[in-house]
Amino acid sequence: MNSITPESLYDLINLDDVRLSSDGTLAVFVRQTVDAATNGYKRNIWIKDLQSDLPAEPFTSGNKDGAPRFSPDGSRLAFASTRDDKAQVYVLNMRGGEAHSIAAHANGVGGFEWSPDGKRIAYLVSVRADERTREDEERQDGAKNVEREAQGQAAAVKDPFVAKQDKERKAHEEALRFDPRAIRRMPYRTGTSFMEEKWSHIYIDDVPSDFSDETPHASKPVRVTEGEDSFDHPTWLPDGSGLISALSREIESPRWYMYTDVVRIGLDKTAEGKPTRTLTRLTQAGYSCYSPQVSPDGQWIAYERSLEDRPGHRIQSVAILPAQTQSADVAPVELTAELDRNVEIVRWHPKSTHLYFTLLKDGHVNLWRVAIGDKKIEQLTALNHDITSFDVDPTGRVVFAAATMQDPSALYVREVDGVVHTLYKPNRNFLAAHELGEIERIQYPSDDYLIEGWVLKPPQYEPGIKYPLVVEIHGGPHVQWTASFPSMFHEWQTLAHKGYMVFFCNPRGADGYGEKFMGANWKDWGPGPMRDVLRGVDELIARGDVDPERMAVTGGSYGGYLTAWIIGHDQRFKAAVAQRGVYNLISMRGTTDIPLFNDFESGFTPWENINSLWEQSPLAHVPNIHTPLLIEHSEQDYRVPMEQAEQLFQALVLLKKPVELLRWPREGHEISRSGEPRHRMQRLQRMIEWFERYVRN
Repeated sequence: MNSITPESLYDLINLDDVRLSSDGTLAVFVRQTVDAATNGYKRNIWIKDLQSDLPAEPFTSGNKDGAPRFSPDGSRLAFASTRDDKAQVYVLNMRGGEAHSIAAHANGVGGFEWSPDGKRIAYLVSVRADERTREDEERQDGAKNVEREAQGQAAAVKDPFVAKQDKERKAHEEALRFDPRAIRRMPYRTGTSFMEEKWSHIYIDDVPSDFSDETPHASKPVRVTEGEDSFDHPTWLPDGSGLISALSREIESPRWYMYTDVVRIGLDKTAEGKPTRTLTRLTQAGYSCYSPQVSPDGQWIAYERSLEDRPGHRIQSVAILPAQTQSADVAPVELTAELDRNVEIVRWHPKSTHLYFTLLKDGHVNLWRVAIGDKKIEQLTALNHDITSFDVDPTGRVVFAAATMQDPSALYVREVDGVVHTLYKPNRNFLAAHELGEIERIQYPSDDYLIEGWVLKPPQYEPGIKYPLVVEIHGGPHVQWTASFPSMFHEWQTLAHKGYMVFFCNPRGADGYGEKFMGANWKDWGPGPMRDVLRGVDELIARGDVDPERMAVTGGSYGGYLTAWIIGHDQRFKAAVAQRGVYNLISMRGTTDIPLFNDFESGFTPWENINSLWEQSPLAHVPNIHTPLLIEHSEQDYRVPMEQAEQLFQALVLLKKPVELLRWPREGHEISRSGEPRHRMQRLQRMIEWFERYVRN
């Protein structure tokens, strides 16, 4: 059997975004592989015939394709792709042929949705105010529209050299536009880029009934939203009379992304036959409401919601409203709050009888459903799965992608009788060639809480041997780790193959154990969660499996915070790796793209209690850090900015403590999950080298 190494990242395959045809005979999904040659990823859409034993096979080959969506009649498949640089929406006939663009914009196209009759498509585009003004002027001037169409036709056959020059010219003009950059709102940057005063608006375009390679689709999109507002993914009303979306009620506030309402966008016709916008808010303050979906029969709007106060500590549930609701005065019907667990992915049954959803509960992500009529809730799977995507057919059969302890990603089906079996295992060959370490679930008391954790053993584990230990701590802090957590499979198994026991748990504040548990770390990011983690370590030492003289600790984001906090208060670890962590709660509040998150978590602003924020900061306890510390941070991390790592590193250097700082260029907060593959591989290599230097020796 082969060893799992950092380089094994290049061999693993991930599945996502499962969708079923309207008759339930076909499943499509996104298959992602790592491309070492380009230091990037290949994403293509694959298809599985559910009526035969034929294997899944590729349906697109653009290598940059995703978000597959069947047309209502199932005859065509639309998908998003960046094969031509900016994201566009393409369509393929299910009988075969070439893909054709049906929605394009110079700024790129976001989330999209077919109209119920399949004749139109609604989609999102981020645009500046001046771009909207120019669009409106061109729309009002028919001559300019004709000229624009002619230019669009010419662009389809433009010489590649000229096209390259045009692209470079536009990039140069954009660079000059932001030299200097005038900032007028918060947040002004997120992910790894600046928001550039753009707002997410909804456009509608006609979809041709047929395509010709000689006559490309002459797009005539109409923007149906206005103003400095950012709209969420649009979903159509079944009669095509309007769209349902979500919209912030505090767009000028740094918390605009938190407090959102469900809105109806009416598509009334003018005398010229053009749609005009009428906007109606359907929910009101008290709850943040998002991800609305209209039932296939047009009777209901389902959406997810959570209480607005202390949003990080509130459960996300599902509610419904009558689709004919015309104001925010109609009381919604709550469907899942009694579960006291976070709902994640929600899908309507095609006959509108049920809502299907995934639930984060007790260290698992399983499939559930709730009946619209009597509100009866049923758990449909009770497996050690971490379900990442699913869809439902008219019979109630569910096809889903999931990770397990034995497989990081595969495609499954749950039949109507409840039987679950595998449809496609893309990692089959890899798993056959590599022996996996066994994962054991443990529970132990900590203060007033029962903490759930897991121990991953080396593949050649032998009872009686005391193994070195790596403690992994999750971020969030309101995140639920599972034994099957998809993005950690490779890292955990790589450490196990190096001969380490790996321990991870869900300390207080974690998701998946109810609202009380999720709020148990309010004003207590450090001491309480530290006890939860270290008592798990004590449990393993008492069992005799772990060598207490050879232990390391690591974590990312909030896990980086808790790693630094622990080594500033406990000296048992021989090495530590703090990744993209928060170390100074005072400066973090002034540099992050989510400043109010800090206020919600701590209970106050720096001006109200700066001393408490400092005392809760790992940086305040640097003199007590003696554990050799590797600090990893991304230079374009706007969630937890680079200054956090710089402060901790500089303080330790000046105190002559053993420390090293790794700065990752071009990366943001998601480096370990979606960063450049070479960086992801090197990050794990560096971590193991650090542990080997200080733990093994």
